[in-house]
Amino acid sequence: MKTKQNKALTVALRLITKRDRTEAELQDRLQKKGFSEKDITETIQYLKQKGFIDDSKFIEKAEKIAEDRFLGTMGLKNYLMRKGIDKNLIQHIPEIDEFSIAQKLIQRKKHFLRDIQPDKKKAKIAGFLLRRGFSWDTVNKCLKLNDNFFGDIKSPQNDILREDRK
Repeated sequence: MKTKQNKALTVALRLITKRDRTEAELQDRLQKKGFSEKDITETIQYLKQKGFIDDSKFIEKAEKIAEDRFLGTMGLKNYLMRKGIDKNLIQHIPEIDEFSIAQKLIQRKKHFLRDIQPDKKKAKIAGFLLRRGFSWDTVNKCLKLNDNFFGDIKSPQNDILREDRK
């Protein structure tokens, strides 16, 4: 029969194999499963010792996280803080290319802008980028570069179903 610590370790390993998790995430999940603080602490210490949990490695993947989730620098920092990573580690995240991520996001979301009045398109996209954690400099650069882009987005006209046969 398994001890409670072995059960906690089994649950933790199952959670880690699905995706990388931070120490705080793992602790929270084990608490929700009803394990004691002692079992959780021992399990996390064991996993840290074996190298299965390392928040600094999670930070090294920050650029990939930002690209996958279309986040700016501030958005990435907020995401990492929600994951329970220490603020000191967050201060050392590698530099990300906000501009290219913002451009990809704009291209991906341009279909949302087609029914909006031309004078409101820039405000909508600026607000969207700012909510995703992009800096004002990046937002301004994107808006200046994409002046033609915003004029090209037109609402679909004459999308009325036509009756070919009467």
